[in-house]
Amino acid sequence: MIDAWWVRWLGRVLASCLLLVGGGLAASAAQAQTDKPDELKIAYPVDVPSWDPTAVTFPAGQSLYKAVFDSPLFIDGDLTLQPALVKRWRWLDDKNMRLSIELRDGVTFHDGSALTTEDFKFSFLDRPKKEKRLAINGFFGALQDIEISSPTQAVMVFSAPTPTAPNYLGFLTSYILPKAYIEKVGEDGFQAAPIGAGPYKIVRYERGSRVVLEAFDKYWGEKPAIKRIVFEFVPDASARVAMLESARADVAVQIPLREVNRLNKIPALKAEVYPYSEIFILQIPSYVAEFQNEHVRRALHLAINKQAISKAFYANVAKPISVLATPGSPGDVAGFSYAYDKAAAQAELAKAGYGPDKPLKIQFLSTNNTFPSDYEMARAIVQMWSQIGIQADLQEITLAKYLDLSHSSKVPGVMLYSWANATGDPEIFAGKILDPRLRFSTWKEPELAKTIDALAAQGDPAKRYDGYRELARQATEHAWSLPLLQSVATVASKKAVDMKVYQTGYILPAAYRWSR
Repeated sequence: MIDAWWVRWLGRVLASCLLLVGGGLAASAAQAQTDKPDELKIAYPVDVPSWDPTAVTFPAGQSLYKAVFDSPLFIDGDLTLQPALVKRWRWLDDKNMRLSIELRDGVTFHDGSALTTEDFKFSFLDRPKKEKRLAINGFFGALQDIEISSPTQAVMVFSAPTPTAPNYLGFLTSYILPKAYIEKVGEDGFQAAPIGAGPYKIVRYERGSRVVLEAFDKYWGEKPAIKRIVFEFVPDASARVAMLESARADVAVQIPLREVNRLNKIPALKAEVYPYSEIFILQIPSYVAEFQNEHVRRALHLAINKQAISKAFYANVAKPISVLATPGSPGDVAGFSYAYDKAAAQAELAKAGYGPDKPLKIQFLSTNNTFPSDYEMARAIVQMWSQIGIQADLQEITLAKYLDLSHSSKVPGVMLYSWANATGDPEIFAGKILDPRLRFSTWKEPELAKTIDALAAQGDPAKRYDGYRELARQATEHAWSLPLLQSVATVASKKAVDMKVYQTGYILPAAYRWSR
């Protein structure tokens, strides 16, 4: 017969063991959840100005748009066109005026409705023709008709040769929107509760604060590995870095260059800086009196030491440029250089009647922390100009405010801007920056429209590239727009975040993984 005390003691021991085992299992489960959580928090510099991705040309918001909406084609990390919602496309004529497209079958929007060629026609033709203010009109202005032959097949018909049409199907503003849903809820209803066909759907949005996304389980492509994404809108770059260091964010976008090396020394973090398909430029508004003098514009350009700026703020990663194109792209002009020359800048300014004894006073606009070291670069340029007799009143401006001013031709001075071109094609550099008819162009020279139209219709790629290179060279020589540097992107994250870096600079969380 076993002693009762012994039975009670053994029971207590077994209970303790079970508690220890259970606690260990719970801790292991909790650790597993920590190692591979279902949520990713991204500290991001800007909110979108509108949840209609076809309404604005807003490069900084494309990472948000691409999470929720989807494009006909996708521009990959090496700037090549890849199938997306459109799985096949081809020209039906040698004049590049009839483009056949075939949509994927079985694609649905977030509300479960089917995505068809009716939605394609609505997004690229019917709605833009009705709503003239939509930015998509600036890219598909020659689109005359879309002939539908089935729910997945259609032909885009252009009124003029448009050889770059496939490029635009993967570029800014090119998203397929739900026709039936927009017609049902109206434009305001769509803005209040936007839906798309992208890898994530919006479940919560607080303007200027955050947007919460959840993976769309019926997405046509590869399903996102991370189920929940939170974009926290944090305009201050130092605050984005602090969020990452304190584990309140898993990824921080567009961090200051000075933080990259420091963050890479922290065992749990990593940071990267890389050049991508954008260029820093100074936008010159032709409708401001001071800038109608070519000598003034040339002086502004010649006085800027681009290499010194690259060294000071971008560790020499951001390459100085002399034309409106990234180095090595089809629009780059090999061997052409417009170098820093302080004496030449002073001489040009003197021809315009200005100098140290009679300084030129202008306004200078720049964002602050929207692009890496943007405001620091602007301040350095102000100092360089001051050395030849230009007094620039530097004013901090939000990107949304600048777009509002540029779209209404009210930019009061020079604007430091990072121009995006995810295709690398020169038409979207010089061809768009200098097109006087486009609302985001600040140089309004009417005669340039003829040159740009002729180049846009040129079907021979070699002749088209030669023409754009000549246009870019003239733009620099006449200082219609001032090229500065190839832009750089910076991103920092926990080492456990496995993420792909794109030349386009996009942050695409649908392709991210937790690597631990």
